[in-house]
Amino acid sequence: MNIQAFCYLPSIFCLLLFSPLPALAQIIPDKTLGAENSLTITDSINGKAIDRIEGGAIRGSHLFHSFQQFNVGEEQGAYFTNPTNITNIFTRITGGNPSNILGTLGVLGNANLFLLNPKGIIFGPNAQLDVGGSFLASTADSVVFDNGFPFSATNPQAPTLLAINIPIGLQFREHPGSIVNQSQFSRIVQSISPSTLTAVGLEVPVGQTLALVGGDLNLNSGNVTAFQGNILLFSVASPDFVSFGLSPVGLTLDNTAIQNFGNIELSGIASVNASGLGSGSISVNGGNVTLRDRANLISDTIGTIDGRDINIQATQFNLLDQAFIESGSSGTGAAGNVNINAADSINLRGIGFATFRRIALEEPLAGIFNPFPRESGIYTTTVGAGKGGNVTINTRQLTLGDGMLIASPTYSAGTGGNIAIKASESVELIGSGFSAGSVAQGNGGSIEIDTNQLMIRNGAFVTTAISGQGKGGDLIIRATDSVVLTATPEFSAFSTGLGTNSVLGTGDVGNIDINTRTLLVEGGASISSTSGLTSGNSLFPSASRGGDVIINASESVKIVGKATSNDPSDIRAVQTFVVSGAIGSGDGGDVRINTKRLIVEDRAAIGASTLGSGAGGNIVVNATESVEIIGSNDNLSGSGIATTSGDELYRLAFQLDAPTGAAGNLSITTPKLTLKDGGTVNVGSLGVGAAGTIKVVADEISLDNNSTIEGRTVSGAGANINLQAQSILLRRGSRISTDAGTSDGGNITLNSDILLAFPQENSDITANARTARGGRVTVNVPNIFGFTAISRDQVRDRLGLTDAQLAALQVSPTSLLATSDIAAISQTSGPALQGTVIFSTSGVNPAQGLVELPQNVVDPTTLIAANLCNQGAGNEFTITGRGGVPPSPNDALGNTSAQFPWVEGAVEQGTRVSNNKPLTLSSNDQVIPARSWMINNRGEVRLLADEPIGQKGQRFWQPISVCAPH
Repeated sequence: MNIQAFCYLPSIFCLLLFSPLPALAQIIPDKTLGAENSLTITDSINGKAIDRIEGGAIRGSHLFHSFQQFNVGEEQGAYFTNPTNITNIFTRITGGNPSNILGTLGVLGNANLFLLNPKGIIFGPNAQLDVGGSFLASTADSVVFDNGFPFSATNPQAPTLLAINIPIGLQFREHPGSIVNQSQFSRIVQSISPSTLTAVGLEVPVGQTLALVGGDLNLNSGNVTAFQGNILLFSVASPDFVSFGLSPVGLTLDNTAIQNFGNIELSGIASVNASGLGSGSISVNGGNVTLRDRANLISDTIGTIDGRDINIQATQFNLLDQAFIESGSSGTGAAGNVNINAADSINLRGIGFATFRRIALEEPLAGIFNPFPRESGIYTTTVGAGKGGNVTINTRQLTLGDGMLIASPTYSAGTGGNIAIKASESVELIGSGFSAGSVAQGNGGSIEIDTNQLMIRNGAFVTTAISGQGKGGDLIIRATDSVVLTATPEFSAFSTGLGTNSVLGTGDVGNIDINTRTLLVEGGASISSTSGLTSGNSLFPSASRGGDVIINASESVKIVGKATSNDPSDIRAVQTFVVSGAIGSGDGGDVRINTKRLIVEDRAAIGASTLGSGAGGNIVVNATESVEIIGSNDNLSGSGIATTSGDELYRLAFQLDAPTGAAGNLSITTPKLTLKDGGTVNVGSLGVGAAGTIKVVADEISLDNNSTIEGRTVSGAGANINLQAQSILLRRGSRISTDAGTSDGGNITLNSDILLAFPQENSDITANARTARGGRVTVNVPNIFGFTAISRDQVRDRLGLTDAQLAALQVSPTSLLATSDIAAISQTSGPALQGTVIFSTSGVNPAQGLVELPQNVVDPTTLIAANLCNQGAGNEFTITGRGGVPPSPNDALGNTSAQFPWVEGAVEQGTRVSNNKPLTLSSNDQVIPARSWMINNRGEVRLLADEPIGQKGQRFWQPISVCAPH
């Protein structure tokens, strides 16, 4: 077999397959140090046979050793003697073979130990360190000193006799060897478990540094420990220089000069641990960095000293298969931060959606809290008075899937950490989540996401929820192009979404702030900032104030609904919504949307509500082009925008008292507001709380197919509706109403140029009440078409009911009529209870649009073919009778036509003074019949031979030639 060809396979595999695995230590010095060559002496420590290494070249505080081979067998040891005043021991292996450390490698003193073998270093399952200082293992070619001297393993020379002061870095050549760590060495660690063994693997003393700096690094079930110290994992793939220094906190490395990184992989429950009274630091630098199979990085603070950070620098970073990163605090010291920078991508995938939901949502809602779940995720948790650490991620693409969780919660008085995500291209969450919350008195942290595209789907969520006394953090999203929330799993009790909620807490909820070009929320997803929470058939009230939801989308906001149940009484049906609310004594926050186009369709909702004693929030919508609210047309429920106090479905399901909080106000400003197929704009109160006010400012307002603009109350103060538009159109059973139950009906004010309905389509404008006084409808519209003003008695008579029957109706009585009506009545009889309908039409008789036309047909030849000139002098154009016009607005137009002869204009009667010459008609002149008519700026009716031509706002015409001018 051609071993050389076969070893084009990855170097790690070749090291494991073909490296010698001696039973005893094989330490063979070379001759490169001359008279200062290294020596090995057989000795024992604590009954264990060891090779004690003497000799070497001393230069200042440094000791240099050089070996042809350096291997330590299992249950064997190799210890370096530590002469007085020596602080650093440098060891190089020049023979061209990897080193196998299967037993103990130690120093008989406190000097730092540097082990250099360019061909590779392997630490076996029972390998351990017994050193008093720091330890560095590297496959670099040489250690370079400040005077330029390289202590090289490939070009070995004796150290110069000149002063050698400070090592400044490691010089790598092409194809550096790999470092493999499989060490599972175990011992009792009192601070972790005083009665059981802890697998520490390769370990340095408290506060010291352990560094592995090579080509590829592979920690396959191998552990690395530096309690309260520093752990450095660096991978270099090509000729590069890694600078380092020695400081009071140990050895430090600098990766800024590295051009090409190698790969680093931790697998098989491999653990890197720098915890302590004040946690140490962990630094991982590589190209493709992967943690899988429950591998982990841990740096917890358990005392009064602030912890230090976990830093990962990579081209690609992967956290897979229950692997996790943890930087927590259980003392008064602050936890360290977790910083991940990956130039290309970060891929985090967990243990599955079901386990994720259990750990992240279901158990906390059941009061089961596990601050350190050590499952798939990145955690910066505080359970003491210390502040939690921050999580900062910078990359091009970030993907979280399969139950991965990034969390920075606080379980005590300490403030929770923040989560900051920056991904220049995209962030995608699939059945996973970000969480920064509080379950105690400490304030929760905030979450910020900066990216181009944000996708959240399949049950994923981003939340700063709280369930204690602490205040929740804000959730801020800046996505240059788009934000998409979609696909809540079927039968899930939790929706895909963004949330800043309070569950059984008293602290105020944080705000949600979204800035993007387009926002799409669909498939049962949600954006929620609520005080209190419902989950399935469970309700969790809160005294917290709900947060605000602020959405700025330069192009569009689209909310598209979904339901998992065809039963509208099923509270587990998943609905797509954007909401700020209060369930309990806390007030709800506001919802503010600024966009070009807003679309709410297919049972989706935008809401600001209260189910308790707290006041509901307000909704403000500004859409520079249009607002469309489109229902589902399936008779289940419509889409809508609403501010409400109470919900009958939830009140019955959870046996809640009637809410006492007032509903908020709702404001929409847009050129075009369209509601169709059951779409609704609604304010309402189902308790004693007052309903809010609806204000719409638009050019066009259109309601079609059972759509509503509605303010409904049961016993609270009535709602108000104020619509300002150029035109208001109601079609097919649509309505504008402020109906009430035991309270007075609300008020409706319409300011428009045109108010239009089709008479037979039962589109109503009502301010009715069941037992109290009807409200007031004020119509400031000069042109009203298709509506009938109707009184209580007319409603009763047209329905064929008695007063008692009318009073007992559970639905609005005008909705039972086939006509389109305007009413402000009380179902209870009595003049004092009847409301008011006011028409203020600026001098135009509103009855013109309200009164039915007579059915008696008048002979058109006696009127239309009469002396037009004489009739024109009176500036009148009148049709009485039908003449093709239906007898009632309820009847359809007919195509009846009448024929009549042309009548010559009569000679004008009376005296007229005129400077105009008499008009003389020749025998060839043709009489032109009138084809149209117009009203000029003096209110005169003019008959025209042709359609008027001209620009908007102008009128062009000339008198009929057969009529003398007046």
